[in-house]
Amino acid sequence: MINQPDLNRQQLEPLIRVENLSFDYEKKAGSSLIDDVSFSLLQGEVTLLLGASGSGKSTISLCLNGLYPEAVEGYKKGDVFFRGREIRQFEKGELNQKIGIVFQDPESQFCMMTVENELAFTMENIRIPQKDMSSKIDRILEAVGLKDFQKRPIHQLSGGQKQKVALASVLLLEPELLILDEPTANLDPVSSMEFIKLVSELQKERGMSVFVIEHQLDDWVLFTDHVLALSQEGKLIADGRPDLVFKEQLAMLGAEGIHLPKDITKFPAEKHKRLADKAPRFLERTISISHLSFKRKGNVILDEIDLALHKGEFVAIVGENGAGKSTLLQLMAGILTPYKGKIDFLNKSLKQWREQELRQKMGFVFQNPEHQFITDTVYDELAFGMKLNGTGERKMKARIDVLLDHFQLQNHQWSNPFSISGGQKRRLSVATMLDETPELLLFDEPTFGQDAKTTEELMTIILELKEQGTTVVFVTHDMDLVDQYCERTFVLDSGRIVFHGHPEKLWKNEELLHTARLRQPYRIRKQNLKQQKAGETYDLVR
Repeated sequence: MINQPDLNRQQLEPLIRVENLSFDYEKKAGSSLIDDVSFSLLQGEVTLLLGASGSGKSTISLCLNGLYPEAVEGYKKGDVFFRGREIRQFEKGELNQKIGIVFQDPESQFCMMTVENELAFTMENIRIPQKDMSSKIDRILEAVGLKDFQKRPIHQLSGGQKQKVALASVLLLEPELLILDEPTANLDPVSSMEFIKLVSELQKERGMSVFVIEHQLDDWVLFTDHVLALSQEGKLIADGRPDLVFKEQLAMLGAEGIHLPKDITKFPAEKHKRLADKAPRFLERTISISHLSFKRKGNVILDEIDLALHKGEFVAIVGENGAGKSTLLQLMAGILTPYKGKIDFLNKSLKQWREQELRQKMGFVFQNPEHQFITDTVYDELAFGMKLNGTGERKMKARIDVLLDHFQLQNHQWSNPFSISGGQKRRLSVATMLDETPELLLFDEPTFGQDAKTTEELMTIILELKEQGTTVVFVTHDMDLVDQYCERTFVLDSGRIVFHGHPEKLWKNEELLHTARLRQPYRIRKQNLKQQKAGETYDLVR
């Protein structure tokens, strides 16, 4: 049941009005991906759109500025109005200046090589005179905190810096509505916090409306005016003020698999951590690395890396964007070749393993799931590895049915892997690695873009494999996940391992957390806040 309408909002003229919007990529009877959705966005308002993975959140954002269905094969019903005018009445490209979008992957928006040229390209498209460009570039880079990056090649920037360049490009258009589609999903914890703070400051300064699609809500909800939520069937199930939505519809949102702000939920910080701490200790080494270095185009990415992982261990590799985490994971998987050093897997040099034999013993999930898709359907993607391993037809079908159910992909088993949503692609990429019980599983950001239900189911499967002796390695920016599940953490900074040990020890090292651009998990931050408030109360009483 949707919240009762806010009478104050109803009396105001909306910036955006959506009436009975439906959308799907296929013309079919019955329900659509977006199913008969109506809502309004006000001038100067910050709106948070919630929903499970695959519920149609990104699709709605692309319908708001007319990119869909024009840019894809899709079928749309209903109307979208901008300042009272149906968006189909706008000239091509006119609406894109009024409604700007920053996507999850900033690189998908870049056309030029340097920061300066990228921003100049944006201004050329809206016919800004060349004599005015330099001053505008200076002002916008100062506004997003990149004052000294004008001449910098974009490929040399960190993930957070790239996201700021993408934001700067959109802000040059002076949009009335800024749409942010999971903009912090690939950012390290501090870059994420800085980006959210920057958006908050710019929103207040410019009076923009902001429409945010996000799974991790804790930092965003602090300056949110309005919350919308979609069901897994693409229907609008919540529309109202954050305090009312999270108070009155908490149970329903949780049942939909939506991540909720931790301040209003009983956050189970110790639930799985105790399981990890009590897990049986295996003494066998799964993989060991010694004196490992790696260069790319003459630049040292990793230098003198030493680590050893044990059978049945769950570890995390963390650090800021550009620290070398994904590169280290690909070296462990044999996808990249080290400049120098040695990697042994199951007491045999990684170089001596035959490819097919290695892939039976080791699974790797890429940060970009599309990099590992090789078939035309979701079903065939899941079956591919099983066929290579000689799995019988009956056993293979039963196993695929289980995976489709676990990862909520039953309705997409005959879809092309490249056509499903970003969250569904991530689930599929993980599922393809779980057809057997490998010795080592390597995951590069496996939970980003995932709703709460899918994340919990994924972690349940991974813990089952761990108990059977599988070594699990996560590269992740999610410190709460590290806190709950991992027995050891490796911190990378400037290509070197600067810490390894139990997460609890890491949370106490505030200097290292600052240097590596990490944050304490919510559990610790909440404890610290309670202690601070208790101290302030004590001082007042004294």
